Parts: sequence; structure tokens; C-alpha cells
Amino acid sequence: MLIKKDPSILILNDDNVYQTRDIMDFWRPNYSDFPHVDGHFSTKQYLDCLETTWNEYSKKFNKSLDNFEAICFHLPFPKIGLKGLNTIVPKQENENLKDKLNENFHTSIIYNQKVGNIYTGSLYLNLLSLLENSKSLSSGDNILMYSYGSGAVCEIFSVTLVDGFEKRLRSDRMADFDARVKLSIEEYEKMFFEKIELDENGNSSFISDDNSLFSLEKIENHMRIYKKNNF
Repeated sequence: MLIKKDPSILILNDDNVYQTRDIMDFWRPNYSDFPHVDGHFSTKQYLDCLETTWNEYSKKFNKSLDNFEAICFHLPFPKIGLKGLNTIVPKQENENLKDKLNENFHTSIIYNQKVGNIYTGSLYLNLLSLLENSKSLSSGDNILMYSYGSGAVCEIFSVTLVDGFEKRLRSDRMADFDARVKLSIEEYEKMFFEKIELDENGNSSFISDDNSLFSLEKIENHMRIYKKNNF
């Protein structure tokens, strides 16, 4: 995702509200190679953080769900996003709004259902799926974004689509998923447990079983950020 002063897809609006909580729903102690997880507690915190942060956001910026065409969520698994949608959409809300948000939600989870949890990136994979698969979005539409990280921190902000955004999107993304190669459990575990060794610049190179080379480089080597009133 390239952030610049003259965006060609959307504007990141300056309207964020965030919340932190000192909890241990998903955490990795220094002495452990693996995280400690309490799934039910984590789900409860995710939904409660969403509801309380949304209430503060709507009050601070005088916004209601009518101001948004869709809501994107951090998605460790798609069903939690549906729980989140049902949490902040009042039961007495008008049916047209509920139907619109529900339709766009199911459009936004298409890629996440194919990929699974990618942690921080899941919110933006959710957004990408919405943009590339929705037939109802137009320039000027606002999309509400909910980011969550266990431990816990969450943030709500909004984005606005700009003119011509649809020209920068792909319509053949599903071909990427269809071209994937299935790994055996042994192959997956070998990759999962492999220790990554970094050089003095923070980079690492890997040789796959077919002798092809790919590399992982520090993001600071490739990313420039320009800040103005809008991103």
C-alpha cells in the first residue's frame, strides 16, 4: 500500500479514535516461542472495543452509520466481522441500510476467506476485497475502518474513495488464488519453524526446494511517506 499526498484510490481521513486496554487475550512472553491464546476472551474484547470505540467515534465526529457505504474489519476469521457488524448496527436500524452494509460486508470477506488470518494486513485485505468486488461503490463514498490488535489496542477511522479509483483496481485477483500450490503438512511445518537470520541491514534471503531465490527486506528500504492535510 503506497501512501502519498495525491492518492489515486482513497483518502485516509483525519478522524481516528483509538482505545487501549492492558489485557492478555493473545500474547507471547519473552520466554516462549509461541503465543498464549484465550480465544473466547479475545473475541469478547474485540467486540466490546468495537462497540465502545464506535460510540466515542460517532459522538466525537457526529457520525452515524448512514454516513458510510461499508465497514471493514480486522479479521482473524470472517465470522468475527459479522459479529462486529451485528454489534454496532442497531436492530431497529432501517432495513435498507442494514441490507447495504450486510451485502458489502460479504463482498469484503471474499479474499479473507481464501487467505485466512494475516494479522495487521487482514483489515487491508478486507478493504481490497471490498473495492475489487463491490458493484455499488462510487467516488465520494465513505468506508468505516476498524483495526484491532490483541493486548489490546483498537482504532476506528474512515476513508473516502476518490475519482477514478476503480481504474486502479484488478478484476482478476481470483486467478492468483487459483494458481496457488498446496503444501504438505511437512512442507508447511518446515517453513513455519525455520529461523530467519538477518544480516546487518535487517535483510534475509531464502532458497526454496526448487532452488528459486526470494528475499525479505526491511520495509524502510522501500517505503516513503508523504504527509499533508490528507494522505
